[in-house]
Amino acid sequence: MRKYKPIELKLSPVPAEFLAETAVCPVCDQNYGVAIGRMGLRLVFQCAKCKVKFHRLARVEQFA
Repeated sequence: MRKYKPIELKLSPVPAEFLAETAVCPVCDQNYGVAIGRMGLRLVFQCAKCKVKFHRLARVEQFA
């Protein structure tokens, strides 16, 4: 049993031109991260393998 309740991230939708973006998962070091939303200018990814949610350290230049 978990000792804490997982935090729900309030994400904005991903613009269409960034839906194909992928990222390397920091936990399993595989390129399975798929964009699920954004927080400000940062894309938020979720690893399809281990289900971890993460973001890149570098920002995306601009959302149209």
